[in-house]
Amino acid sequence: MVKKLDEKNWPEVLDHVGWRLWQATQRWKRELDDGLVAMGYPWAADARANVIMHVGRSGIRQSDLVRRMGLSKQAVQQLLDALVDDGIVERKPDPGDSRGRLIVFTAAGRRLLADSNRVKQEIEADYRAVLGEKRFRDFMDMLAELNGRPPDSGR
Repeated sequence: MVKKLDEKNWPEVLDHVGWRLWQATQRWKRELDDGLVAMGYPWAADARANVIMHVGRSGIRQSDLVRRMGLSKQAVQQLLDALVDDGIVERKPDPGDSRGRLIVFTAAGRRLLADSNRVKQEIEADYRAVLGEKRFRDFMDMLAELNGRPPDSGR
């Protein structure tokens, strides 16, 4: 015997802010990845690229990277190994802890960051073209406010 599903018991599918933010984020990330791949970073759309946003100018301890990314030590190790092989980051002894390692950008990694900034500026230019300058500024201010930061009225 086959039981029929009751189609009336399904909740309404909402068009909500989280869904729209997620869609916009996915589009932005795809455009960033595509731009970086076009600039000669074929791995930019791979999982290892997600490490880059966590490194920062001063670097990051590998153990802190594991906590921040919420991945296993082994997974982070593999992502880092790939970025080291690509010449983007390197491991250095942590001056604050002789047992730890600090992950820092190489010169090639700093070039990647500069290229990434160019792609981000191109994406924003496209958004400005769609929204207009005032609406884009308002949009950026609203996002800053939602993220707990004061709007940047100096833009």
